[in-house]
Amino acid sequence: MEICVINPFFHPYSGGTEKVLLQVYSRLAKRHNITVVSAVLEQGDRPHSDKVNGITVMRLPTRYISLPVLPLPFMMIDGMREALERVDADIYHINNRFLYYSTTLSTIKRMRRKLALTIHNALPMNIDLLTNSGGLVYDTTWGRKIMQQADVITGISRNTIETTVPKRFRHKTHLVYNGVDFNLFKRRPKSNREVSKVLDSLGAHGENIFTNGRMVAQKGQSFLLKAYAKLIREKVLSNRSSLIMVGRGPLRNKLAAEAQRLGIAKNLKMASGINEEQLPFYYNSGDIFVLPSLYEPASLAILEALASELPSVASNVGGLPEMMDGCGLYAKPRDPDGLARRIKELHDDPKAASALAHEGRRLMTKEHDWDKIAKQYENIFLNTMRK
Repeated sequence: MEICVINPFFHPYSGGTEKVLLQVYSRLAKRHNITVVSAVLEQGDRPHSDKVNGITVMRLPTRYISLPVLPLPFMMIDGMREALERVDADIYHINNRFLYYSTTLSTIKRMRRKLALTIHNALPMNIDLLTNSGGLVYDTTWGRKIMQQADVITGISRNTIETTVPKRFRHKTHLVYNGVDFNLFKRRPKSNREVSKVLDSLGAHGENIFTNGRMVAQKGQSFLLKAYAKLIREKVLSNRSSLIMVGRGPLRNKLAAEAQRLGIAKNLKMASGINEEQLPFYYNSGDIFVLPSLYEPASLAILEALASELPSVASNVGGLPEMMDGCGLYAKPRDPDGLARRIKELHDDPKAASALAHEGRRLMTKEHDWDKIAKQYENIFLNTMRK
């Protein structure tokens, strides 16, 4: 099978979708010919092709426009039609519903090739008026046209499918969860040499609360700051503890300023630009993982935390209950007091926290194996080809 994968970015860009594509297609490249059509990583980069884990990557000339209201830059990718024609694949796999214009769809349909769509980001909800309404307008005017044109659709959680895919398209929609590299993300003691290096670099040698995610409104880090400050004030956590935030994004400076106002600036440790090989050691630097998202269709971060056997707290929103199931504790979104209570429960009962963490690890190895997930995509695409 010749598969052409279309996504704005690809490895070494380290976003969630890009991580999924790398894991799935590194496995499928052993049995099929895989070409990824993507953008150059930065403004001014020259278009080129390269190989990643047996995958051919075509990086096309791209113009970027950054707008303060958008978490990611607006992109114009040139030469898409010519690239798709040059690949001439059996099936074209579009990821998400963004940055694909009529030329992309018309080119694939004119060649009478199969079109697959994976929805990694659900219709936004409960974030803010601009994001919610903007997402709805985009989906109703264009995103659903891509769903209509697709021969097959996959969604990364039931919540993603139920909130985003209209009922008239559900007959061709499949659920395929994301996976986690549980050989890479696993429990390591703080005495581990690499973990010790992380702790030294952060200056975080007490009990540590850990979170990982883009610093944007959707991820709710502001509410975690308030919850953490409450735990410090109430002496549940000592002044030697740290709140470790891994990620980058437009709210980084605002979050740092908020920590200053809350009197926890010295406790807040921020880190970004961490490669995949080092990221597990950052998880191991934490004692409790918290994901305070306002909305989350699914989350690689929660899978990585559970694989690392971290006792975890998450907002009870979107697809997170599917991801974590009964292996952690939940709080309402936008509820610092609720977050603080849940963190305190894990802090005060280490035996129960350890049992939850152990069960989370077991769930990851059973249900979120990348080999099984790659096989699911393969079978779905082969079945689509036969129709």
